[in-house]
Amino acid sequence: MKNVAVLIHADAGQESRLQAALDLVRGLHGHLIAIDVTAMPPIAEDPVIGPATLAGYISEELAVQDDNRARIKARLLIDDAPWTLAECMGDVASCLASHTALTDLVVINTVFDGFPGGDMDGVVASMLRLNRPVLAVPSATRGIALQGTALVAWDGSDESDAALRAAIPILALAREVRILSIDRGSIKHPPELAASYLSRHGIRPEIMVVPAESGRIGQQILAQALRIEPALIVMGGFGHSRLIETLFGGVTRDLLHNSPYPVFLAQ
Repeated sequence: MKNVAVLIHADAGQESRLQAALDLVRGLHGHLIAIDVTAMPPIAEDPVIGPATLAGYISEELAVQDDNRARIKARLLIDDAPWTLAECMGDVASCLASHTALTDLVVINTVFDGFPGGDMDGVVASMLRLNRPVLAVPSATRGIALQGTALVAWDGSDESDAALRAAIPILALAREVRILSIDRGSIKHPPELAASYLSRHGIRPEIMVVPAESGRIGQQILAQALRIEPALIVMGGFGHSRLIETLFGGVTRDLLHNSPYPVFLAQ
């Protein structure tokens, strides 16, 4: 995991995702790919909106992004991480898709706040459909403590297998790794199998098996995470045969919309 892409745009979450991406690049001795997106507004597809209004919006967005890009470049020039910058105009999912073909991880936010036409759920689904692992960070966070505790939310599905494998380079940096399994009576791959897999990568995790309660599994995972206060949560698709098809109907939505900790997702 050497090529870390991050969305660049002058919105409320930019600082949180940029700092997390820089921490990852330093910790992994990798390369930062900053993807500067000038977003097209939702009104661009509204036939009622006149061309003058649309042109004015685009002109304003371009000016804001030019200023933001200059600030980011100045910051990166004095940083100790190698980087490149790509520019794109359009919707964020399409721009990230077109500039992340050879990246190992895409850093975005758990929720887009103040991003024109921003649809975080759709962006995550798009990235995972293209087999791009995602680290989604809350806007309130500043960086990621890679040497802290990593919580692996495990349900034994193929998607959680994939997320665990993809996260190995990050988990190897953690001081402590905990595998959390919410026990609902049956599981395809038990957490002990995941622990054995990690041990062969030099990672010695602790297994936590918690009996399932009534209610949403995502909320139960969050309750355990709040007790542990991990640096990040690693997860796949819970209880579904296909993560993308049911991505935002349950656990994934709960964590992305409510987790105060960064969430690593892969499929």
